[in-house]
Order: sequence, then structure tokens, then C-alpha cells
Amino acid sequence: MSEKKIGAEFKALGNIMKRYFESASSLKYAKSITGENTFILSYLAKNEEEAIYQKDIEKRFSITRSTTSNVLSLMEKKALIKRMPVENDKRLKQIVLTKEAKQLHADIVKEIEHFETTMRKGFSDDEIDQLLEYIKRVKENLKSAQKDIEGDKTNV
Repeated sequence: MSEKKIGAEFKALGNIMKRYFESASSLKYAKSITGENTFILSYLAKNEEEAIYQKDIEKRFSITRSTTSNVLSLMEKKALIKRMPVENDKRLKQIVLTKEAKQLHADIVKEIEHFETTMRKGFSDDEIDQLLEYIKRVKENLKSAQKDIEGDKTNV
């Protein structure tokens, strides 16, 4: 077996990627929102033309009504969303992004695109495909090993 350790390299790469995003000036406000907020923000932005309600978010992210309600309340306090009454049913509230949230989402998308471009520098499309295939195989190896470990625990 080679003395070269890929686990350490993945860990180092993860640390570099984390520091990159932590230093991204356009994402200063984004640091104050949670990962779950970011996913909901992205979902609302991608489906802006549709009427989205709390039940849609519950279903999309497989989270309970109480958790969704808490998350949306916090997002409302952070001025990321507004809950708008629906004309034909006053009990329903449509979830809409604020102007600030739309700008934040645009900044996040722009930063991710820049990040991808930066990481791809010096690689051909074929090399990117090959790299992704290698990463896929590492992930499959780890998932398989995890299943084996979990299986061993149940047999004890």
C-alpha cells in the first residue's frame, strides 16, 4: 500500500474550501444564516413563480410542522422572508423572499460559480470527468465500508 494518504488530502482540501467561503466578502451576511436557511432560500428562489406555503417546505425538506414553523419564524426575524396572506383563505400564508434575501441568494450563486471556476483552473473537461469519477468511487467505498461497520454492530 502506498504511503500517500488520500484521507489527509481530502481533509486539507475541505479545510481550504471552508476558509475560502469564510473569507468571501460577498457572503458576510450569509454567515449569519444556517445551512437549512440557505436550502430554503434557494428553494424559494428557484420556485419564485409558484405559490409556496409552509406545507410545501415541510414536504420538500422532510421536516416537521413545528420545526418548519420555527425555522420560518427565524427567517422572518432575519428579514429573509415574508408570510403573505392569501386572498381566498386567510389561514394560508404564502412564503415569499424579501428583496434582501433575493440579493443574498444572487450573491451566494455568484460566489459558488466563482468558486467552481477557480477550482477548475488548469483542468480539461476530461480531467474534471475523471476527477469526479474518482471522487464517486471514494464515496462508494466509504458508504460500503460504513454499511459493513453498521452490520457488524448489529451482529454483536
